[in-house]
Amino acid sequence: MSKVVLDPGHGGYDPGAVGPTGLKEKDVTLAVALKVATYLHSPTFMLVFTRMSDQVPWPADEKRDLAARCSIADACNPDLFVSIHCNSAADRSASGTETFYYPGSAKGKALATAIQAKLVQALGTKDRGVKENAGLAVLRGTKCPAVLAELAFISNPQEEKLLGNRDFQEKAARAIAGGIADYLGVSLPEPKPVPEKLPAVDGRVKVVILGASSILGLDGYIIGDRAYAPVRALAEALGCKVEWDEQERVVRVFK
Repeated sequence: MSKVVLDPGHGGYDPGAVGPTGLKEKDVTLAVALKVATYLHSPTFMLVFTRMSDQVPWPADEKRDLAARCSIADACNPDLFVSIHCNSAADRSASGTETFYYPGSAKGKALATAIQAKLVQALGTKDRGVKENAGLAVLRGTKCPAVLAELAFISNPQEEKLLGNRDFQEKAARAIAGGIADYLGVSLPEPKPVPEKLPAVDGRVKVVILGASSILGLDGYIIGDRAYAPVRALAEALGCKVEWDEQERVVRVFK
């Protein structure tokens, strides 16, 4: 199993770059990162996120923010780290896709090359290349091979429109997932089709959560050979918060 850290750039107090019509970088990067996870969802990969919602656990301080992302990555000893961003420039005609890695990192360069190739092919954007960058904290501060992918320029009116498009985000996510798979030398899992209807419920089951000071029981169900429990009740029993994103149809669970 390969451990992959996905880092949606910015978030919470920090919107990142903002496009001409108000599109925020932090919203694009989170949407794409969550979609990457759907393509890598298999026993082949263990996924770790630096954030899974617009709620961030660190204070509104850029230096501590970046340090926290690196700490999250290093704590799980991952095989690779991918930070997802949108580019921005004073010149609104600037366009294209580029991917950065830390100078001298052969594995970082190989990962960046694999992801860049997939992104340019999938998005049809200008290929700005694979580049070294020693100034990016998430590349400098992580121990594993790490890259930072700039999907497109949010400051460019045409590319801002693309970045806000769900199909474009989907293509970017699949490209990043494909680049990761190529780098690791594995096949990208085939997306699982959504069943037209759930199999019949075979019976109820009690889900027992053992806490430090209490034992909680939840009603769950047996469907086929698997046990299921309601997400919100289970998450809240474990001390987590739950958000439902109607637009993306994603349940986000966070501390």
